[in-house]
Parts: sequence; structure tokens; C-alpha cells
Amino acid sequence: MERKLVLSEQEPSYLDFTSTSSLLLWCSIDSKGTHTEFQWTDYSAAVFRNLQEFDEINFDDYSDSMRRRETLKLLFSNKKNVTSLRLPHDDRFILKIISKSQMKVFLEMLPKYYQHVKTYMNTLLASFYGLHVVKPRGGQKVRFIVTRNVLQSDSRIHKHFVIRGSPHSYHVNKAGDEEDLNMTFHLHTSHRNKILMQLKHDCNFLEEAGITHYSLLLGMHICSTPFEAALQVRHSPRYSTGSADCSESSDGPESEHGDADQDLSSDDDTTSSCSTETEDRLGVKMAARAVGFRKRESKVVSTHMAGTVQPNNVNLFFGITDILQHYSVRKHIEHVLKSLQTDHPSVSGVNPKGYSTHFQECVSKIFPENDFDINML
Repeated sequence: MERKLVLSEQEPSYLDFTSTSSLLLWCSIDSKGTHTEFQWTDYSAAVFRNLQEFDEINFDDYSDSMRRRETLKLLFSNKKNVTSLRLPHDDRFILKIISKSQMKVFLEMLPKYYQHVKTYMNTLLASFYGLHVVKPRGGQKVRFIVTRNVLQSDSRIHKHFVIRGSPHSYHVNKAGDEEDLNMTFHLHTSHRNKILMQLKHDCNFLEEAGITHYSLLLGMHICSTPFEAALQVRHSPRYSTGSADCSESSDGPESEHGDADQDLSSDDDTTSSCSTETEDRLGVKMAARAVGFRKRESKVVSTHMAGTVQPNNVNLFFGITDILQHYSVRKHIEHVLKSLQTDHPSVSGVNPKGYSTHFQECVSKIFPENDFDINML
């Protein structure tokens, strides 16, 4: 389950990390057909070219995809001020609009991030493919980074979850109402161990970089293939290498919120037979069992163990996102003040070490030690 390290002929130098290059684009993004001049600036292009190669992203294809009319229209027609945008013509990428201060944090972190990705090719950290600034003549700059779309898949993502190092747990349904999270995911023991070990390396990096308030974005595809069949392939010799009270979640764009007391599976065409082909990286199409639970008299009761629901076979897609929130003295002061005003500490104000520790605990609860091993092998 390792990605191959593909390097350019020349490793980036110190100057490559601080370089910029600009060009002018003429494009019409309004209904009137009026052409506007845009100044497009690329930052650390040589560095990002290597990062693209790590994930087998063709540089020319990437550039063509970014510098299109659809991309500019998406950036400058963003009336709702959404900070995370998906390209309509290329679902491999997510555009994250960032502030000037976040851009500074990112550029300071980039050299160590690059070395971390080289060292841990199975990192769960978001894959970054570019940092750009675009300014229309007479208009405001838009700064954005391009990341891998963690939820990109040929299979439908029925639900997605955002897991943070939070003392509270809730599910946000399509109506925007908060509800208790009612699901954990049981992986094969060796997969769980690999994930938690890699998570430790990644969180250590974020802690040293002074980053906090990051998330684990997790997508779930419900499938009908027997779980054991998928595991047999994932554990063939070729690939063998020896309470969820911390998360919030959100339904997928087309899914409905499911009740914990109902079987997660479905007889309609929203589920499918999962492929048993193994992907080459952690967090991509990993076979698991989703187990619902409910709270009864202040106790968490697994509906599987209670016999009211069958665990559902799923494929999981996940990675660590939102890694540009830098901890500062101001955040520390906010944390102290909010802690004095409430019974619970402010998550965004927790220092990097404390957040890293709690985040790892939260993820380990989302992926608990499974009780299915007897039937898995």
C-alpha cells in the first residue's frame, strides 16, 4: 500500500521555494462577453511540479485545467464567499481560497511539508498541487491553493464526515440541524495500525509546524460486496506488509441522513458492489464495516451488539485537511478567556500539542479496535 516516489531530475533549491512567475490572461467570465485582463501568479512552481509528480499529475494537464475560463469564473463569481470550491470540469482538484496570513503560514511550512511528503509517501496530509494568486484589472486579489479531492471516486460517496479534535460530537444533516454522530468504522487490524501510525507521524509534523484545528475528511461509499471478499484481496501476499465523541459529520451532496436504528444498507441503486481492487495509498477505497450505535440512558450502545442492525460493508476515502490554522499568542488568550466562560475549552484555541493528542484520540475512536477479526480472515 505504498505510492512510488517519482522525482524530477533536479530537486528544488531554496530559491525554488521563494520563486514567483506571472503571466496575463484575457478572458470573459460574465454574460455580456466583456473581456477582462487577469494577472496570474504562480508561487514555488518547481516545488509544486514535483509534488504533482508524486501523485502522477501531469504538469501541463494541471496548468491547462487551472487557467481556464471555468476556473476564473468559479473564483470571481463566488457570491456566497465559499472558501472550498470544486472545479466543474476536473473533479481531481479542490480550490481552497485563503487569506494573506494563511498564505504566509503555508509558504513558511512548504519546505518541511515537502520533506515530510518525501519521507512518508503514505501521508494522510492533504496533497498540495499549487499556490496561485489571481487579480483582475481594477479588482481584488484572490489567493488560493489547489489540493487533491479526497472524496474523488468513481463510486458514489453516500455520506461524508468531518472529524476534528473536539470535545463534542454531532452530525449535521441537510437541514443544518445538529444530531449525535451515530457511526464508527471497523477496519482490518493491520490497516488500522498503519493508519494510526501514519497519523502519529503527520500529527507530529503539524505539531512542530504550530498548526491546529485541522480535520479528517472522510467519505463513505455503501456497498454490497461481502466484506471478507474485499479483505482477501487487500491482504494477498502482494500487498501484505506485516465513543466517537470527537467528530462532526455531514451528509454527502445527494444523500439523506440515516437513523442509527436502521440498517445502513439499501436495496435501491444507491449502493453497489464494491471493487476488490486495492488502491496504492492509505485512505483511498479502504474496506471497512460501518457500525451504528445509539445512546440509551447516557450510555452508548452498539446497535450491532444489541442485534438491531447488521454492520454495513463500506469503502472509505479520507485524508487530513484544513492544515493552515496556525496557533498564536492571540489564540492562546482566546482559549483562556473562553475556558473561563464555559465548561468546555475552545477547540480552536487549544495549543498544537494538545490538539494533536486529542485529534489522534478522536480518530482512534472513529476507527476502534474491531471485534470482527474472527470473521475477517
